[in-house]
Amino acid sequence: MIRKILSSILLILIFIPFSANADEFELPSHIVLKTDFKIWELNLRNMDFFADYEKSAFYNIPVNIVDSYNQDIVDKHLQQNKKHGFNIAKIKEYLDEKIAPALLREKGDVIISREDEKITFEGSGLYGRHLDTEKAAFMLKNAIENNIEYIHLPLIIDPPVVEIDKKLRKMGIIEPIAYGESDFSGSTYNRIHNVETGLAKFNGHIIAEDEEFVFGETLGPVDASTGYRKELVIKGDKTVPEYGGGLCQVSTTAFRAALNAALPITERHFHSYSVSYYVPRGLDSTVYPPTVNLRFINDTGAPILIQTLTIGKKAYYNFYGTKTKDREAHLIGPYYSNYRSAPKDRTVYTDDLEPGKTKVLGHRVSGFNSSWFQRVDYKEDKEKSFLYNIYSRYQARPNYYLIGEEKAKEVSEDGY
Repeated sequence: MIRKILSSILLILIFIPFSANADEFELPSHIVLKTDFKIWELNLRNMDFFADYEKSAFYNIPVNIVDSYNQDIVDKHLQQNKKHGFNIAKIKEYLDEKIAPALLREKGDVIISREDEKITFEGSGLYGRHLDTEKAAFMLKNAIENNIEYIHLPLIIDPPVVEIDKKLRKMGIIEPIAYGESDFSGSTYNRIHNVETGLAKFNGHIIAEDEEFVFGETLGPVDASTGYRKELVIKGDKTVPEYGGGLCQVSTTAFRAALNAALPITERHFHSYSVSYYVPRGLDSTVYPPTVNLRFINDTGAPILIQTLTIGKKAYYNFYGTKTKDREAHLIGPYYSNYRSAPKDRTVYTDDLEPGKTKVLGHRVSGFNSSWFQRVDYKEDKEKSFLYNIYSRYQARPNYYLIGEEKAKEVSEDGY
């Protein structure tokens, strides 16, 4: 029968592979989009990526009609089935509105000069980037259809023009090799001041070949005399003002640059609880020198020059040196588990405050475990390849209040 029909008409059909629609499989609970130390967790149940449409079929085989010289005959043998499926235009619209603006950045050329021992930077040295929304939309559609949990978003990169002083080039500082980024939006005035003051301590610092970088040693003393202000820091089960509050933003950004460069991390500590300034969660590095520090080794075979800066409410580290050509690093994750609800509110009464006055010592936050993995592959000496587990266990914390009350009356030995 089909052979007779095909012989009586000139018909061009494109037989297309079966593609499941939204009603024919269970949507994954969420999908993680990530790139450049940024992360988005999409709850697909709350998103409208679908549309109704008609799909042509030739004897129940899905087809697209390209051309026909006898449409009337063709129509008799085609079925039009209503479908409810993914709309690539809606997916792209979401990416354009919600994701692309957060990734958009113009490139910043840089001129690096050295006069005696002083190194100066004219420009940011940051590469430009924007999201390839066309490619990302098809990747997201494919991830939804195939229950893929993680997508590394495709970026279009615009490298900066980098001019480096001849004296530095002779040392082996010839090109950008890595960068780190973090976002401190929502910080108080004092915290912003401390972040900028702390970053300045590292600008122009050189890590020698094979040297172990120790964050606290380069940072130096942290007090009023070195330019810091009092801001909240985590001290045990309390969050209290202290000089240098916010410096973990500086160490976290340095840690991310070291990860990007695939440098061996010899000391890193996670915060006792998850702090909103350090997203994506699990890539933070708390410091409280000299007892709690950040350390990593420059094994690139050349010195590393550090540039630090802020643009808006973002902190950056740029590393310049000589790229290690024989290895590649990949950041895998995150994997979050063992979620724990915050405990009941905690209230302590004290006569150190005026009666009735309340002081907040901590905010309610849930606890959980986090794991990221850095996979470092060596092209020639494969035995040197390794997997680094960036593990964090964040505590669940209650709202913690200190409330003032009157001092108890002293009682004499003779009674009232």
